Amino acid sequence: MSRTRYSVRILAVCLGLVLFTSCAGASELDAGTAEDLQARVASAKQLAAQQDFPAALAELQQLGQGVATAAEKGLMSAERKARAEAAISKIRAELEAAQQAAEPQPAPSAEPTAAEDQEEDAQKEAEEQPEDAKKDAGKGKGKGNG
Repeated sequence: MSRTRYSVRILAVCLGLVLFTSCAGASELDAGTAEDLQARVASAKQLAAQQDFPAALAELQQLGQGVATAAEKGLMSAERKARAEAAISKIRAELEAAQQAAEPQPAPSAEPTAAEDQEEDAQKEAEEQPEDAKKDAGKGKGKGNG
């Protein structure tokens, strides 16, 4: 298992623990809400394990909205909401980093870019200028001595 995959799994488990366990008891989180949010965590965890980072991030977004809605309806304490949002933000950052690391780096193109074309044209022009100056100087010799 790659280090990225392992860290994403650990983070998903941590999110689940932060969201759905508490020393304070059931008053911090409604049981039905906990089940719904746990399903989202499980889905995000599975998607991350499959390295489907865009879908995992989308699921994490839905999880965040679910947490906000639960808190607005009084189904989750403000303290629990704050812990959940902090965990979601941390995991989002990890998933984004994993996604970026997993994306293939663009290969250098065989065709020159516009900037390279301009640089090449400028270099040719600079090389031709001394030759043109010699030609012009050669034309000027012999004239006016007559």
